[in-house]
Amino acid sequence: MKLQIEQRQRESVVILDLKGQLTKGDEDLSLLKGLLLLLDSGCREVIVNLQEVSSIDASGLATLAFCATRVQDVGGRVVFLNPRRTDRPGADILEPDSGLEIYQEELDAVNSFFPDRVVPRFDILEFVQNRKERGAQLRVGSAAPNLPRNSDHQ
Repeated sequence: MKLQIEQRQRESVVILDLKGQLTKGDEDLSLLKGLLLLLDSGCREVIVNLQEVSSIDASGLATLAFCATRVQDVGGRVVFLNPRRTDRPGADILEPDSGLEIYQEELDAVNSFFPDRVVPRFDILEFVQNRKERGAQLRVGSAAPNLPRNSDHQ
């Protein structure tokens, strides 16, 4: 399948959604040309979404590395998102030691361009435990209070 590249923006970050094969030839050249056009237009913050990339060869990997280096050379940054292989679920297209910056979640990739941004983190176990404790306190506190006996009502 020929490589398709869709461009979108989230906040000030350009996201390139790739779909198909990233292999030697027209595919890796189209990615390289697209990224160079972004650089020429002044774009310096790019996420390359690899979720729909079905396969990648050594030339495609070299193109990704070159793109990251080229953007870095002009003061920008490229990160990679969802490097999953569709032919082998659970396997990554990019190896962990590839030297490329990789994220599994789009929000994390976008937030990586804003180092001062505080992202709230929630611990689901702590949340559940707190709800249980509050529920127990409400049940104990909801027992009918002992009212003083009024001699008029006897």
